[in-house]
Amino acid sequence: MKIKKLSALLICLLVLTSITGCGKDKESMGNDANIRNDVNDIDAEEVDNTEPVKILSAITGGKDPDEHVLWQKEIERVLGIKVDITKIANEYVTKLTATLASGDDMDIVYMNSGQFEKLFKTGLFEPLTKYIENSPILSDPDVVDPKEWERIRREDGEIYAVFNKYEGGRMPLIRRDWLETLGLEEPSTLDEYYEVFKAFTHNDPDGNNKDDTYGLTLKAIYDIQPFMSAYGLFDGEAQDENGKWYIPWATEEAVPVYDWLAKLYEEGLLDPNFATNTSSACREMILSNRAGMFVYWDNWVGLFNSKVRSKEPDNPFEIRGLPPILDENGNGVLTSGQDGLWVMLKTSKNKDQAFRFLESAFYTREGIIINTLGIEGHDYNIGNGKYVLTETGEQHAMDHGIVVPKTLNYESPMPQPLNYEEARDVVIKYGKSEILRDTTKDAKEIIKKHAIQAILGVVNGEKAVEDMQKELKAKKFID
Repeated sequence: MKIKKLSALLICLLVLTSITGCGKDKESMGNDANIRNDVNDIDAEEVDNTEPVKILSAITGGKDPDEHVLWQKEIERVLGIKVDITKIANEYVTKLTATLASGDDMDIVYMNSGQFEKLFKTGLFEPLTKYIENSPILSDPDVVDPKEWERIRREDGEIYAVFNKYEGGRMPLIRRDWLETLGLEEPSTLDEYYEVFKAFTHNDPDGNNKDDTYGLTLKAIYDIQPFMSAYGLFDGEAQDENGKWYIPWATEEAVPVYDWLAKLYEEGLLDPNFATNTSSACREMILSNRAGMFVYWDNWVGLFNSKVRSKEPDNPFEIRGLPPILDENGNGVLTSGQDGLWVMLKTSKNKDQAFRFLESAFYTREGIIINTLGIEGHDYNIGNGKYVLTETGEQHAMDHGIVVPKTLNYESPMPQPLNYEEARDVVIKYGKSEILRDTTKDAKEIIKKHAIQAILGVVNGEKAVEDMQKELKAKKFID
């Protein structure tokens, strides 16, 4: 047994050396029956006599070492679960590697879905199916959509992870006030988007009597998924009916989208700096009234509106999130963020308490408040039934590991930014996570290089896709 365990850990170490770090790339419960009734009824002496749940985290916890101590005490006070959480802000994968390879006595660890896929083959993870099925919280379809559990169920029929939070997704973010000013409807086809972008560019939507606006700003081809959706294409990688790998954006079906984007560029409707833009540059284009649309994360619907209206309450500025373009079959798809996952190690000696932490910290009202708002009396206060952030809480932006919980029936005690909840619901309806492989990052660079050439008009879409496929095949990135 020791030899097998050592072999697994060595495999784990080798696998992790190729993994990139964990990234992000972001009250009342609707049904109190889903909240543990006994969460505050645990005797303090009983908690003191239990072994702490040992947790390795990249994001969950206090914002700095001093607050992390307070945060752990708040978890223990509110949830009645003794914890020992090691939070690693930098070089998390290095610590995760060392922890798993050394066999440290850790109960649960956090990782993203890419890391999970690489590590699953080591056999280090405890199946959680029975825990989830026996949980009145996690088995409730009003808390977690059963389709979500099926999405991460493995071929052996087991579920090996619990979701950390709702990861959001990327969608068209459009200036709703510009549409209203110009008397336009929200676009839903490539032709309608073209007409809207033309009006945004030439019809002075901000009313400053200057020719200084563009219909669309992009960060290279991140993210053109809402437009690719018109042809039933999805970002990332896919397998055909014969199990062969291909990349939808590098297929002939994608040619019309590249040619459409080239038309936008040629006619001056697309931000001319799109090829070299950063995300911050695109955000500034929106905030400074120079572009009418950007494809970005759903939470930025609320952030854009809040940023402007908090300083200028009477400003008509309004961002709204739109669904993807539907294909000929009426289907559409947006890119969801990669899952953040909690796994329990088979070596855990405290499995019941470890699962209870996962259940309570991320799926009950009490736990979600600690993981979002933070610590009562430190990050927020409650007065007359209302939650009010302190100055420290304002700085921490209601994020102590969760921005938006995975729980479907959660209602935040804080006012939600304009149009955010509507945007989130669109992503929940149409969002899908990419399939990523070891070669995906390099493959995406190849696609981007040739796509940009097409959009700039150096080559047409057909030639760009031909060049993509030739290079991808030569490097064996596709079959």
